[in-house]
Amino acid sequence: MSLLDQNWGVSGGAEDEAHDENQQGRQVLTSRDGTLMLIECAPQMFEPLANQMKQDSAMDDDDEDAQLTTGFQLVLRACQRFYQSKIISNDKDLSGIILYGTENSLNAFDFKHIYILHELAQPSAERIIQLETLSDKSTYKTKYDELFGSTQATGYSLNEALWTCSNLFSNSPQRLTIKRIFIFTCNDQPHASNLTLERQAKQRAKDLNDVGIQLEVFPILTETIPRFDFKKFFQDVVMLSDEDLEIRNNQEPTGRLNELLKFVYSKEHKKRAYCTVPFALGKAEDGTPLEFSVSVYNMVRPCPKPTKIKLDMKTNLETKIVTKHYLPETAEILMPSDIQYGLDVSGRRVLFDADEIKAIKKFADPGFELLGFKSLSCLLPHHYCKPGHFIYPDERYVEGSSCLFNALLKKCLEKKMFILCQFSARRNTPPRLVALIAQGEEINKKIKNDRIASNGFHVHYLPYADDVRTLPKNDTIRASNDEVELFKSVIRGLKFKYRPDKFENPALQTLWRSIEATALNKGEPDEFVDLTIPSVENQNRKVVAFINELKQMIFPPGYVMGLTKKSATKRKVETAASPGGMKKSKADEDVDVEAAAKSNLLSKLTVPMLKDYCRDKKLKASGTKKQDLIDAIQLHLGIAQ
Repeated sequence: MSLLDQNWGVSGGAEDEAHDENQQGRQVLTSRDGTLMLIECAPQMFEPLANQMKQDSAMDDDDEDAQLTTGFQLVLRACQRFYQSKIISNDKDLSGIILYGTENSLNAFDFKHIYILHELAQPSAERIIQLETLSDKSTYKTKYDELFGSTQATGYSLNEALWTCSNLFSNSPQRLTIKRIFIFTCNDQPHASNLTLERQAKQRAKDLNDVGIQLEVFPILTETIPRFDFKKFFQDVVMLSDEDLEIRNNQEPTGRLNELLKFVYSKEHKKRAYCTVPFALGKAEDGTPLEFSVSVYNMVRPCPKPTKIKLDMKTNLETKIVTKHYLPETAEILMPSDIQYGLDVSGRRVLFDADEIKAIKKFADPGFELLGFKSLSCLLPHHYCKPGHFIYPDERYVEGSSCLFNALLKKCLEKKMFILCQFSARRNTPPRLVALIAQGEEINKKIKNDRIASNGFHVHYLPYADDVRTLPKNDTIRASNDEVELFKSVIRGLKFKYRPDKFENPALQTLWRSIEATALNKGEPDEFVDLTIPSVENQNRKVVAFINELKQMIFPPGYVMGLTKKSATKRKVETAASPGGMKKSKADEDVDVEAAAKSNLLSKLTVPMLKDYCRDKKLKASGTKKQDLIDAIQLHLGIAQ
């Protein structure tokens, strides 16, 4: 059975569809993530942070965060930043906060010492302002006593807290693709004196893991708790292997917490396949197709601004756009079945119905079809058409795809070749020529188990013959070797290490900061440093030694600037219209032909300028070419040729 008879999955984001012209009729699968913050409110959480937490955390990068002195403040500020990032990165995701170990209780099951601060819902400005108040140095203690009680409770159950989280996920009205629980605690063995509660908590964590709910622990170190040992209790809760346990106990406790503290103004792109298609290598002798399965991923796509919503000015309700087609003569409303599509060709209108349009759009079945192999040297920079993709083998549909894929990748890397293919993402899209460029795996030598690049092929779109345009070839004066070497020195002085992830879009960043300032009632938006603006002082410092030399080389003493192309064209038109009554331009009058001749720069002047000089001096040239005029002028001035 052919691979095309199977149900090939297609998924992606709305942004990808908006920026890909070949995505008509595509079904987009929406997804939401759910995250619950489970925060322990033990007395140790209100103690001063350990020096290790203060030195290694991201608090020092922000003046406001530097005022956080307790673990509770630090966790609440991390939750606040998580909310802010979610509003921008993916506002459809749901988040909530549950506190356990509080004096007061607020939950649907009347569990003691468990307080649901925020139900599972989309982040809002009110929630962010509340978290900011709870983490503020001057107000957090008063606000905490008002909401949760002035004394910390004892004898609370982590099992009941996890059960509350599970029920919030179950009662969510939205379908969640990823469910996560972040546990913030300073106690590495919460039920050391009660083995029953410890056993119940571990069993509850196992049940959550079986239903696909991920648990993550963020240890908080204080002055009285300088170390957190996962082996005592949380190894079984988070399901850590012995190798992972060693890594967790040895890594800095603030590493993952810094990811929450770091507020990033950027959209979050789901790590899922753009489409899954077959890769056809050809047919065997008996006619059986040889194919394997690959998943296609988008690597780079322009990040758009949020879509504008049109609202009614009086009611502030969202409006709905309705498009209707009508005949201009009778104003009769046309139904979709009454509409035909036409194309004007050579003065004649050719009509198509809907079925014919569908038949025209269908070219081939989705997938890659091998055409051949070429050397990488055949790819040129101007062959770039649009952002490409990255493909990786998919074992879900065809077993053994990884083996065949890796063999093809290995040979392409060895021989420095790329694969020329025909690619169709869906049945209703025209095929495109693509080059599959091999990429080998690259591991970060400084950080263990950190993969910089994965094995796979980059899909590079190639132009058709109709897409290539021929530009006019202009013969320009070549620079001398000395000039080339001087400019090389300038380029070397201005070189720097370019990293795309360090340059943020100024328009998007300014927009997000302005929206945040308005929603959170801030006086002014947060400051944004635009790295796309060059540092002129720094550049001048690096090339100051070459500036004067460049001026002397390009504009030597006595240099005469010629006319621009626009002025020369205008003069040419005036000459053709009135040869007898021609007027000299101001630029022509300012040109000193004799000084240019003494500086050996007559070749820089235009032919009309040389003719004017010969006419004024009544010189006769042997011809009308530029060199003939130069020879006549040099002979007149007694300059050796």
